[in-house]
Amino acid sequence: METPASVSPIVSVIIPIYNVKPYIELGLRYLADQTFREYEIILIDDGSTDGSGEVCDNAAEANAKIRTLHQVNLGSGGARNAGLDASRGKYVYFYDIDDRVSPDLLEYCVGKMEESKLDMMVFGFETVDVSHGGKTDEVTFREHLIGSNDELRACYIDELLLVKNGNGFVWNKFYRKSFLDKHHLRFENQRIQQDEVFNLKAYPHVERAYISPETFYTYYIYSKGNTRSRFIPERFNIYVSIREHFESLKAYWQLDDPRLDDYLQKRFWNSLVGGVIPNLFHPNCPWTAKEQQEELEWITVHPLTQSCLQYMRHSLGFEGRLYHWTLSHANIRLLKTVYNCLSFLHKAKHKLIK
Repeated sequence: METPASVSPIVSVIIPIYNVKPYIELGLRYLADQTFREYEIILIDDGSTDGSGEVCDNAAEANAKIRTLHQVNLGSGGARNAGLDASRGKYVYFYDIDDRVSPDLLEYCVGKMEESKLDMMVFGFETVDVSHGGKTDEVTFREHLIGSNDELRACYIDELLLVKNGNGFVWNKFYRKSFLDKHHLRFENQRIQQDEVFNLKAYPHVERAYISPETFYTYYIYSKGNTRSRFIPERFNIYVSIREHFESLKAYWQLDDPRLDDYLQKRFWNSLVGGVIPNLFHPNCPWTAKEQQEELEWITVHPLTQSCLQYMRHSLGFEGRLYHWTLSHANIRLLKTVYNCLSFLHKAKHKLIK
């Protein structure tokens, strides 16, 4: 039985839309197949230029469950905030339209949220790496009903942080709307990785949560849409902000665990090598050589970079040592030479493997 538009739904499914026209119809079909029917879909057209907005409007006209909001491009965080403000459901689920949800996801999550009066819950997911021949992996969790924030704190590192493929996503979580509103939890305006910051801000307030051993989501990895494939001028600032949110949670919970410190240092190093350096030499980077040099100097003198370089200096392989050396010298020409040489070798190796 369909829920009339005038009746408040149980679940609000919030979907940011930005230039994803080829995926919208199939993504909505996965939601149409849900065994649980008391939900609404809020599509937020975030300034799309490929006709996605029109597809969303047509879907809303054909289905009373769907509403479409249009806004200038603010990023997925701003789009989700607009969806949250417009949502009418008791629970909130954030879905990425180019992925797949199992037909029993909503029914299962609503049942668990109602049964245990949860603030949020977490479930497993499968990854499909489309850019590497459809290679699959699965991330599952150990079942755990959490009855206090202290209990969440105690299991956070082992059960939520140190897992395959990370766990900063919002699409493998389910939230009580009143919980989000009570603690004024909204997304920040980073162009990337808003999900993780959102969850880091939520954890200090969670009193009741459930970690499910079940898998309900398929996450498709596309190289074209990878966040590291885009030039983002404030990329380093974003990585610093994410680290600062981790440090805030660490301080709030008084987490004294060398595994967390190791994780944060290695993650920051990977952000430098896998994100910041390619960003400096991205084809769409508009900076002059002088501006690149100034950016590099600012990055390398930052306290987090200095701490990371100090921590990682004895634990790197050959490529890592090259990058460590060039970052320590803060010379843009030297760094570019190393980056171009290593990129060439990686491409050549990839061709040989194929």
